[in-house]
Amino acid sequence: MFKLISRIMKLSGGYRRMLNRAYVLSFFENLLADVPVFLIFYVLAEIIQDAFTARTIFVSTIVLVCGVVLRMILRFLVDVNQSGVGYEIFARERMSLGDRIKRFPMGFFTEGNIGNVTAVITNDITFVEEFGMDTLGKITSSLLSLLVAALFLLYFDWRLTAALLCVFALFMLIFMRLNKIAAEESENQQEAQKNLSGTVIEYIKGMPVVKAFNLAGKNHRATSEDFRRMTETQLRYEQRFCAPMILSECTAGFGVAVFILISGLLGLGRGLQLPFVVGMTVFAFQLVAPLLILSGITAQIRVADAALDRYDALRESTLIDDGGKDIVLPRYDIEFSSVRFGYERKDVLKDISFTVPERSMTALVGKSGCGKSTIVNLIARFWDVRSGSIKIGGVDVRELTSESLLKNISVVFQNVYLFNDTVFNNVSFGKPGAARSEVEEACKKARCHDFITALENGYDTVIGEGGSTLSGGEKQRISIARAILKDAPVVLLDEATASIDPDNEAHIQQAISEMVKGKTLIVIAHKLSSVVNADQILVIEDGAVTERGTHGQLLAAGGLYTALWERGSKSRGWKIAEK
Repeated sequence: MFKLISRIMKLSGGYRRMLNRAYVLSFFENLLADVPVFLIFYVLAEIIQDAFTARTIFVSTIVLVCGVVLRMILRFLVDVNQSGVGYEIFARERMSLGDRIKRFPMGFFTEGNIGNVTAVITNDITFVEEFGMDTLGKITSSLLSLLVAALFLLYFDWRLTAALLCVFALFMLIFMRLNKIAAEESENQQEAQKNLSGTVIEYIKGMPVVKAFNLAGKNHRATSEDFRRMTETQLRYEQRFCAPMILSECTAGFGVAVFILISGLLGLGRGLQLPFVVGMTVFAFQLVAPLLILSGITAQIRVADAALDRYDALRESTLIDDGGKDIVLPRYDIEFSSVRFGYERKDVLKDISFTVPERSMTALVGKSGCGKSTIVNLIARFWDVRSGSIKIGGVDVRELTSESLLKNISVVFQNVYLFNDTVFNNVSFGKPGAARSEVEEACKKARCHDFITALENGYDTVIGEGGSTLSGGEKQRISIARAILKDAPVVLLDEATASIDPDNEAHIQQAISEMVKGKTLIVIAHKLSSVVNADQILVIEDGAVTERGTHGQLLAAGGLYTALWERGSKSRGWKIAEK
């Protein structure tokens, strides 16, 4: 309970003053909540003393109305300084988390963490934002109500205060039991929810396969199992929570009975006057209300705590550029020195060394799975090498922050991803804040201006998540336009034309030619006809560079490159002069 308050206060940062203000305002609001009880004491005293007049009614009405109005004002101010601030705090935290996620190593996203990230952003933060701040308000209000009640009772008779403390102590024992159950089951719920989120994402992404093999519904075993586990977790939680919850409500009822009993005995012994005995009978129900509120929000407290645990764990994940510096690169040549790398235990790259001169074109060729894409990913530092080094302009990429490295690199992937946004915003992603004229000029160079203007709303057309409303060639050209707009000195092309039809390939080759002028270029290509003019070609075989040279030199050597060229010549009918 107090842990949750402490954690939210720690997160609040610059908003801490407003939360402190909310606590003070909440204290006075709780005082005003007891105004009707005080008025009951006042009216009963007037009746018993035979002093009840129209003035009594008038005063009571004025005080009641003023109390209600003031409480409404204070409640509004509490919400502004507490619940309203909650949305500001977690809007800031979402943006901060987004900045951190893009600095995570790619290995983070291949370890079953996608469901976890999704659950944290869509469920955990939202829960704390919406229910955590409300829970925080209920905790502070309930505790302040109990404090005010204890001081009020102490004014009349210490025995009533002692009774309240005894009831509160008994309640806390039950509350601790509820808290323990909630802590255990909340963790189970979070784990089940994380697994379910990951499975649902996988199910949706694999929908073509699901449809083709009739794996929908119960036939998709993984999804069905995760839904079943989630259901079992929820039912087990309710079963374990039921008995302590009923016991806490019984304790509240027991507390009411104790207060009425003690008040009656004090009245008979003339320790309390009759108006106060009657008033205390009414007040007894008000006394236990905070206890019922606390027991009712136990689950929310623990879920909020568990949500913050998972959020903190995500925030504390290692950043790939921890210790990196913002360095301006003096030049843009690339050097691999004895690089070894593997995604798991097995090495994918084995002691690779080569140099890419500045403003030159280097092609990487070889069979699928030989390590070509891995080389490109390591240059952009999506992963870190196991040993050796990669330098750009003589600077080890591990010395740079992700931002200072990637601002110098444009990557065009084989599988293009476009966002569910307008064409303009998708292209300007390469240069935030770019003018419309700059975006249009980049699109003209990428040979996509004509088909964009033919769309229903031109550059303002929303193209759907993943670019679902465009063809593969159109998506690829928009991706190239984005890279042209970025105008980075290093360009990495990962089989940009591998899955493109011949008509689109011509357009894309023209677009690429515009993009790579004066750049340091590394290109991966299965179609060897597209790299015959490269300054150097590296043949990658089983994670090692086995051949290097120009197109003509490699053909003369008669190695793997020659075999790949001859195979392509037969299948595609290439008729390009040897160099």
